[in-house]
Amino acid sequence: MRMEPLLTHVYALSLKESRQIIRDKSAILLGVVLPIILIILFGYGLNFDVRNIRLGVVLEQKGAVATQYVNAFEHNPSFIVSRYASRIEGLNALKSFEIESLLIEQKTADGSAIQLLIDGIDSSRATMIGNAVTGVMAAVNEAHSMGSAGISVIPRIWFNESAESRWYIVPGLIVIILTMTGTMLTGLVLAREWERGTMEALLATPISPLALLLSKVLPYFVLAMLGWCLCMGAAVFWYEVPIRGSFILIAVSSMLYLIVCLGIGLIISGVTRSQFLSSQMALLLSFLPALLLSGFIFDLRSAPQWAQMIAYALPPVYFMELLKVGFLTGGMHALVMKNVLILSGYAALFMGLASLQCRKRIRK
Repeated sequence: MRMEPLLTHVYALSLKESRQIIRDKSAILLGVVLPIILIILFGYGLNFDVRNIRLGVVLEQKGAVATQYVNAFEHNPSFIVSRYASRIEGLNALKSFEIESLLIEQKTADGSAIQLLIDGIDSSRATMIGNAVTGVMAAVNEAHSMGSAGISVIPRIWFNESAESRWYIVPGLIVIILTMTGTMLTGLVLAREWERGTMEALLATPISPLALLLSKVLPYFVLAMLGWCLCMGAAVFWYEVPIRGSFILIAVSSMLYLIVCLGIGLIISGVTRSQFLSSQMALLLSFLPALLLSGFIFDLRSAPQWAQMIAYALPPVYFMELLKVGFLTGGMHALVMKNVLILSGYAALFMGLASLQCRKRIRK
């Protein structure tokens, strides 16, 4: 096919699709407004940092070591310390959910011992509380008894020195937002044409399947990238997530992943031919796997082997790794090249399958 007619057809159909986007305000809301709302809500709502730990303290002996622990907890902004006069009073506070952990210095035959009780209804938070309490106590021990003798262990956290969970959450949100907007934007395109009866008119024109495919992808690609730019602005200037790797890597990988999502949306739209069914299928087949199997919320290293196999058969996990390298670490050129090639392969695969939905045929 000659290039000039192809470009003419793509331009004309893209202009028609762009006018449709301007008339249909829901596409603008989905592509631009929804991403910035999600990154603000989730950025503040999702937080893996342990804060506002309601810790009760009962000192029966009032020993020097226990007093040092309590002072350390009271001066730590992550803890809200409440003192109780007796063990029974502290246990009642724990049972009534006034506190979520209780530190008791109790009498023993050899002097005193310290017991830590934690509300275990939320098992993950209980584990983090236990780690936070024992971490403060270990720091007190290090400062007062082991600082000048023996082997001293000095921990250092790389790539996220302050252990700020938002630095990890925000790149993950970009994965979720691009997945949702990309699949939802094109998930309604072909279905809308079939429902309104305009698809038959398009198939009767001399346009090629490639021109139809490009005209359905380019306007929504530009719209979704506008939403991505707003998300990146919020990530860098609002949440102050550093870009220690490469902005070019983040941009290129985002474009590749967006093409993957747009292709998935076109496939779903062409197969279902129903806007309602397409929207439901887009959430089920793209958003949920990206949320659960990208490593954003759940650590894939702790998942069963079968779940890891499913996760690494899907595109989101590779995009997530590229964003972590681009934002926080830099380097890792072998990993970057491997994941970029995998995303490129997915993009070619899904766009090839989407082109089948743009062939000049009317399915019975």
